[in-house]
Amino acid sequence: MKYKINGFLFYNVTDATLSIDDIATADTQLSITANALLYFIIQHPGILTRDEVMQKVWDDNGLTSSNGNLNQYLSLLRKSFRNYQIDNVIVTIPRGRLEINPDLAIELIDDNPLHPLLQNQESDDEAVSVPKTPLFGEDLPPQTEEQEKNWMMASAVLFTAALVLLWTAIISERSINIVQLNQVESGICELFSNEKMINLEMRESYKKNFAAVRDRLGLDCSETRRFIFYYGDKFQNKGLGRTFMAQCAKNENNPYAYCENYFYYSWK
Repeated sequence: MKYKINGFLFYNVTDATLSIDDIATADTQLSITANALLYFIIQHPGILTRDEVMQKVWDDNGLTSSNGNLNQYLSLLRKSFRNYQIDNVIVTIPRGRLEINPDLAIELIDDNPLHPLLQNQESDDEAVSVPKTPLFGEDLPPQTEEQEKNWMMASAVLFTAALVLLWTAIISERSINIVQLNQVESGICELFSNEKMINLEMRESYKKNFAAVRDRLGLDCSETRRFIFYYGDKFQNKGLGRTFMAQCAKNENNPYAYCENYFYYSWK
């Protein structure tokens, strides 16, 4: 799905990109949450409450909503659009309400299906057409001799490719390095680390630093989400170090299907 804004800026919802030229490579790549926020507000012109926005963009996707998170992503979107000389893409209304800037000219130019993470914001009443497929037993046109040869050649190529992939997997098996995540007891927080907590002092230091980063980001623990946390040795020594945290919504089929990632290059 694509929009043209003010006649020159192309917003691709599916790829989460902004670009001047619809054909050229994208100029700006939006994050998953920033993209969901922008798309929701464009789809709902008029004045919205902050609670409405946080419910649809954060809560309905199993993420922690807060005014701090909303303000952060509003600031990121406004900064991205200022690069294209568009100020206040999202306007703040008195009493904390929000609205897509009514002065913008927004035109839908491509209504292809959205990314699955954004489909839940579409109307449930939208009709879905299902292509008709031949039923078992229906008469099909007979294959020609040339078609049979082509099928045989394609099958041989696929079989050869499968053998090559299998051999590559066998000879490279020893070089594969799989990161093992270890759960760390941290109250209601479901917390995982790539390191083993070999003693009590290391575990308490790890939990303390995790709490410090989580408080800085304004993230709360919940039974509906899990965290992955990593920090470098310098951070443990109260110096500058790299720090990474992922906040993931629980999913029965894939435990890390939807995550928000936070990275500090020089945490102090």
